[in-house]
Amino acid sequence: MFASSGYIHAKAILAQYLIADAWQESVQTGEKITPWAWADTWPVAKLTIADETLYVLAGATGRVMAFGPGHLSSTPFPGESGNAVITGHRDTHFSLLQEIKIGEVITTETASQITQYKVQEVRIAHQNQINLTESGIDDELTLITCYPFNSAAPNPELRYVVRALKVAVTS
Repeated sequence: MFASSGYIHAKAILAQYLIADAWQESVQTGEKITPWAWADTWPVAKLTIADETLYVLAGATGRVMAFGPGHLSSTPFPGESGNAVITGHRDTHFSLLQEIKIGEVITTETASQITQYKVQEVRIAHQNQINLTESGIDDELTLITCYPFNSAAPNPELRYVVRALKVAVTS
């Protein structure tokens, strides 16, 4: 069990390096570049929280999130109008969400723009609260992970939700 846990963390860390390379190539070429030959996803954004940088992949499936946070495809991309939703695993990439504070700035970068969001709300929600992914009147970023952090229980019913409003855009 210890080795399995170590493997998951090592895979998540190594994947971010490969995804970072694919991201750089995507930005330069304007193409969807997969991070490895058999990947069925590609980087769509760069996410900076505090001093941590993560690369966001297309899709929010468990398979995608094993390698990095995933963008929920039914929502706009970060920086676009509406509610951009990004999901991640609580025990790897999104473990840093447990330290986030209201007022903190989150930065997203897509191929076309850099957007800053200010954290407005941090809360616990039930997984059935699908309204978390709906767009309201504000342009926002919603980050979602399982809750509680550091729990060994698989597939908990609770989600840790960080909601941030767009405050600045740079092209």
